[in-house]
Formats: sequence, structure tokens, C-alpha cells
Amino acid sequence: DQARWWLVCYDVRDPARLRRAARLLEGAGTRVQFSIFRCWLDRERMEKLRFELTRVLDPEDDVLMIPLCTRCVSGLETTHTAHKLPEWPDRPAGH
Repeated sequence: DQARWWLVCYDVRDPARLRRAARLLEGAGTRVQFSIFRCWLDRERMEKLRFELTRVLDPEDDVLMIPLCTRCVSGLETTHTAHKLPEWPDRPAGH
């Protein structure tokens, strides 16, 4: 199974659960915004991350994991694109 970029967004209502979720995601990817990470994961690693998040979060919390194609990544825009556009190579070095 090939790896791809995933955009992981979350809304966690409890500060302790929020910190635990952030720690998990910091180990899996790069923070893009406060509650948004980009992660280079194959399907197995994505499912493992999803499982680990279900162990630390409650049903009232929300996590959205969006797979991104290369075209989507290259078309990424922000409100101040010239200053904030993240560097998203086609794939990480060594992959």
C-alpha cells in the first residue's frame, strides 16, 4: 500500500485529551495549524493512528482524516499564501 499525504483535523473539547491527541499527531506528522496536521502515511499507519486516537478521545471529540492527492497538495492555498504556503514535496526525502 503506497503512502500518501493525509490532512488530520481535530476538535477536542477537553484540554487533557487535546494534549494527548496533539502528542500522538506530533509523532505522526507536522503541525500546519493549531488543530491541523499533515502526515505522510500508508494505509496501515493511518489506521493505527486512527485506532490510537480512538483510545485517547471521547465520542464528543471529532477527528477528520482527509487523504490528499499530489494535485491537491500542489494547489494548497492559505489566506496569505506568499508568506504561509507550507513546503509539501511530492513525498518526503528517502521515500
